[in-house]
This record gives sequence, C-alpha cells and structure tokens, in this order.
Amino acid sequence: MRPSDAARQLQYAVASQTDTYDYEISHWEANAYEDVFADVSERGSLSDVMDVVDELGARFVDGTRPSPEEAREIADGVLTAGGRPLADGGDGN
Repeated sequence: MRPSDAARQLQYAVASQTDTYDYEISHWEANAYEDVFADVSERGSLSDVMDVVDELGARFVDGTRPSPEEAREIADGVLTAGGRPLADGGDGN
C-alpha cells in the first residue's frame, strides 16, 4: 500500500468517527505520517499498515493527533508483535 493510500484510509477512519471531512486533517496526516506508512509498508504486510491506520485513527480525539514520534512508536509496536524492542543490542540471542 502506498503511503498516500494509507493516509487516505486514516482520513476516512477519522472522518467516520467524527462525522466530518476536514481537509486540514487529511493534508496533515499525509505529510506527518508518510514516512511511517512507507516504513511499515516496506517492512510489514498490508495487515500491518491497516493495524497502524486503525491505531492512529483511534487516537484522534477532540482535535488532537498523535505526533509523528507517537506514530513511529505505534508502527514499531505493530511490526514487532506487541512492542518488543526492534533490536536488543545483544549478540543475536
């Protein structure tokens, strides 16, 4: 899934929750989360991308949005099945 398509899915999820369409939200999402969606798409599956979209959408509350850093944490949690560290710095055990 292209990052722009994932951003559009997030826009639809947010719009359906708030019963509104907000161009500013969709534009902001496309820019703020593009790298996150691209990374998840490259390293994971379509299901992973949709899990990130769902989790981000659930965090759009009362006009607040997850920061790009929070989006990265969400993505890392999805990509590592429950938020395990991506690397432990150890010797590969």
